[in-house]
Amino acid sequence: MERTKTAEPESQAIRSALSRKLNALQVLTVDAVAFLESLQTRTVEFDEGVEFVADGDPMKTSFIVQSGWAIRYVLLSSGRRQIISFALPGDILGLHADFKRTATYSASALTPLKVATVEPKRLIDLNRLFPTVAAGLSWCSAREHAILGDQAVRLGRLAADQRIIHLLLELWHRLRLIGENDGRRLDVPMTQTDIADTLGLSLVHTNRQLSKLRRDGRIAMEHGKIRLNDFDRLIDMSEFNPDHLKAFSL
Repeated sequence: MERTKTAEPESQAIRSALSRKLNALQVLTVDAVAFLESLQTRTVEFDEGVEFVADGDPMKTSFIVQSGWAIRYVLLSSGRRQIISFALPGDILGLHADFKRTATYSASALTPLKVATVEPKRLIDLNRLFPTVAAGLSWCSAREHAILGDQAVRLGRLAADQRIIHLLLELWHRLRLIGENDGRRLDVPMTQTDIADTLGLSLVHTNRQLSKLRRDGRIAMEHGKIRLNDFDRLIDMSEFNPDHLKAFSL
């Protein structure tokens, strides 16, 4: 049973990005926060570029991102890479590892990465003991589905400049939820190759489109960060729908 005493957002008990994210959506009980934190005591660190999930391999563990960025991707027989999505702090790779025993994608560290490794049974325990937190995890799954839907629209129907802005807006909204963006600036570790491999563009075309977006004043580079100018205009031109990432509430 969940106790009614709630954890303050600034509480030292709320250390992990996952706890911060879920607590921002629905204020968690002290016991729920303690359980979430206890899930993440066994950690592994990966250097940039290290693959820790291989497509087709057994998926026996769930990974909770604590710091850094990871990518989910598929490598084609030609050697070309399609990045499916980005895993940010607080995201879970293999949330349903107890249902899907084989990985359907590869995952690697885009930056130096720290993850907690969790046995799927512990997540089943969470569903039983803390239904409010379980609802939050269900929202995480639904939001991931929405993100993949947006990725399909980006690849299939948007022009190159729209794809770039659409992706940047998605990342801005996701980082804001965990308190890791800087106003309208994005500290993104992606290279132009990463952007190209996400959006189905050539590296040359990606470079040209980024230069055009800067010339047009839609984005700017400041101290290594990307600043997004005139959000309403960017949302309109890219047909980005913030409601797809809307927080849940009970």
